Formats: sequence, C-alpha cells, structure tokens
Amino acid sequence: MRNFEILERGEKYFRCSVDGKSHCRIIIDDYSKGLSLGKHRLHVEEITDRYVHFAHDAVFKLTLPLSQQHSIEICTLKAGRKNTVTYKECLRLGGKWEPILNEWVFSSSVKDKVEQLRSIVKSRQILVEIKFKETISHLGKNLTIFGYETVKGIKVNNAPILGSGITLKKGDITFINSPISKIIIRSGTVLRLKIPEKMLISEVFREDYLAATDLSVLK
Repeated sequence: MRNFEILERGEKYFRCSVDGKSHCRIIIDDYSKGLSLGKHRLHVEEITDRYVHFAHDAVFKLTLPLSQQHSIEICTLKAGRKNTVTYKECLRLGGKWEPILNEWVFSSSVKDKVEQLRSIVKSRQILVEIKFKETISHLGKNLTIFGYETVKGIKVNNAPILGSGITLKKGDITFINSPISKIIIRSGTVLRLKIPEKMLISEVFREDYLAATDLSVLK
C-alpha cells in the first residue's frame, strides 16, 4: 500500500502526491472514481508510460475497489540477492519491504503478477559469460547486468570493487569516482555471473546495451 494525497480531480486522472513527496496521478476508472480529496492509503500498481499518459510523472491505478481497499490479505516474495530490476518491479506492484520478515509484502490483489515475478527470480540458477563487443561508457554507478550491479565501490588504489557474484575473467572495468561518476567497460571484457534462468527471456531484465555483447550459457 502507498500513501496518497488527492489534490484535484481531472477528467481522466486524479492529481496527487505519493508518500508525501512526489507528484503523480491516479487514473480514474471504476475502482477509483469514488475517491475524495484528501489523504488515502491505497493498494495500487504503477502503470507509468509517458507515451500512453503523455507526461513524465508516475501514474497509478487501484488494484482493489474502494470498498475493499482496507483488505489485509497479503502475499509475500523473497526476492533473492540485490537486483535493481526486481526492486523496481516490487515497487511498481505496490510492494513494501519488511526487514523483520526479510520479504517484500504485497496486496493479494496483485498476487498473479507477484507469482509471475517469483517464477523469474526463483528459476534455476545458471552461469553465464558476457563478452562486450564494444566499449560501454555509463554515467553513474548503476551499470547493471540483468539488474545486478557490476561495480559497487572503489578500492584505495582506485580499482573497482565488483558487484556481488560478478567475476572479471578478461579485460578491464574502470570506475571514475567524481561528482558525476562513470563506469567504463572496455571492448573485449568478459564477465561471469549466475542469474535465474528465466531472466534470459524476460524483456524487463535485459538492459539495452546487452545487444552489444555476446552471451554464453556455461552451465
């Protein structure tokens, strides 16, 4: 569930803020049309798409009718090792991380989609090798492979600290630590890591720059 403040009703959307900060919209449909102005705690799914909703703000839809929004039925997900795509998908489905349970907690209204995500992140682990056919330069620290960070820090000698489970088999990775950080993976570099098998066929987990790599499944 997320905390919203409904600020204004438009023709197709409610204009609101979420979690007390970001401005966003809630689509007006049969589930949400009865929302009143003011603060609400709601079961939602994020459906942001600037080409559909013609803006860069976040857009949500209710996953339960207003009359059922106080339902306490939940489902949970143990998502495995840290993965930026999994994190974003859990937030998109309205999930909340519960450190005591060490699990993501969701409304049961999105159970089918949580199960789809579970089928990916809990699929059989395979070892893959990725060879970069051209040099990749990425601003920021979050250059990932199937959602797993390639670099998580820098050593005293300026050598990069690779992300958990990432092995450099050949080539070179440079992390430039500056006000605008940059990661450079040079052409010919080979990385190995284990990933859940179904991530290979999931468009959600495949970064665009993987098109500039050769990927091999080792076992």
